[in-house]
Amino acid sequence: MTEVNKYMFRGYDLRGIVGKDLTPEIVEHLGRAHGALMKRRGITKAVIARDSRATSEEYSQIMAKAYSWAGIDTTDIGMCLVGTFYWAQHFLKSPGGVFVTASHNPAEYNGFKFAIGLSETLVSDGIQELRKMVEEEDYDQAETPGKIEIRDIMEDYTKEVVAKLPLEKKFKIVIDPSCATAGAVAPDFFRAAGCEVIESNCVLDPTFPLGTPDPTETVVAERLSKEVLASGADVGFSYDADGDRIGIVDEKGTIVWNDVLVALFAVSVLEDHPGSKIMFNTLCSKVVPETIINNGGMPFMWRTGHSFLKKKNQEVGAAFIGELSGHFFFSKDFYNHDDGLYAALRLLNYLSRSNQSLNEALSNLPQYISSPEIKIYCADDKKVALMDKISIVLKEEYPNAEVIDDERAGDGVRLEMDDSMFVIRYSQNGPYITIKFEGKTEKKYDELKKYINELLHRYEEVNWDDKSNVNQEAL
Repeated sequence: MTEVNKYMFRGYDLRGIVGKDLTPEIVEHLGRAHGALMKRRGITKAVIARDSRATSEEYSQIMAKAYSWAGIDTTDIGMCLVGTFYWAQHFLKSPGGVFVTASHNPAEYNGFKFAIGLSETLVSDGIQELRKMVEEEDYDQAETPGKIEIRDIMEDYTKEVVAKLPLEKKFKIVIDPSCATAGAVAPDFFRAAGCEVIESNCVLDPTFPLGTPDPTETVVAERLSKEVLASGADVGFSYDADGDRIGIVDEKGTIVWNDVLVALFAVSVLEDHPGSKIMFNTLCSKVVPETIINNGGMPFMWRTGHSFLKKKNQEVGAAFIGELSGHFFFSKDFYNHDDGLYAALRLLNYLSRSNQSLNEALSNLPQYISSPEIKIYCADDKKVALMDKISIVLKEEYPNAEVIDDERAGDGVRLEMDDSMFVIRYSQNGPYITIKFEGKTEKKYDELKKYINELLHRYEEVNWDDKSNVNQEAL
């Protein structure tokens, strides 16, 4: 039997503290278990890639050896962004694999996204199956070890994406990945696309000296805003540590939260695919469904979590999927996975084709006053039950509103009104709850802000003093 921290195994990936939850020995067990799981599902080829965290290279090497032990052939494509990893699965015809990352968790964490099909990762039951296999050491050494190949595919990836999304004008852009992985690949990618690139905080530092790379953090967005204004750039892009999520600032320094970008992408996609379904997550602004309807599309809201959305899209067949956190899936035009480089270039391509600045394009959308994504600490063993308590209260205190707490919400509650909405949900990634609210007027916005603050202060499960809280000042 192998003992592991069960809370590492989350809704759609694994994340743990290095040296405490994750050791080389535990990583080896994880690799052997995932290798065995792939073999049992008929997968014999895998891709391995990683982000820039201090232990990611070591962990990727351990994974390669563990896959080989289990009889899986692997291609190690090195450090890249996770969208490139998913793309490489198609390019190399390798349905299995792992990307070593803890995404936007702090520097002391690392983790894994376990691929179990093209653009497909383990979620929920699959993650728990993997945990059980590790605990029971339910795997056997293959008679013939798998081969390990090292290959650089960045040039192939760049060539394909740039060809798909040509630019008719030269954009001046700022790239600020907060000293994380995108700093090593994004500047060259955008220069290949014809952009003038201003690099900011692109030197890799796995200690994350500027804080955790998270495009949804106000401090990151405000820093990017200043950089765009100082350089006279057309657009600014920030990235999280594995590069599947982006943050953007327009040429006037305006911070554009990603649910508004979902709406703008919907306009673009519906021009190419009239009448299509557009999927978005529960945290998104009312701007999104209104824009989709205004442009002849069919809105479809689903629970938060990129893997849950990808899985649901196998049934729904949406042309595009977007999340507030900055995950974007151009499923009809590219692949059914999120890719921060593709999404950013897709935005520039749309602005180029429509001959608009980003600020001009955004001014055509419905307008709401909207909060950033707020994250407040709540322990893993308390956060789920807290949502049940809150749902009951909201139904009592907002009897005329639509309280969405079914499978569309998944892990929380969305309160829907004609002129406003708010969401409270627990995170699949860590010990915190997420809050988002908006109103048509300042009065309504402030009213909701006051109510949500008072509501959450009723519960001792919510820790307002934790250092990991994000955008707490917005409440």
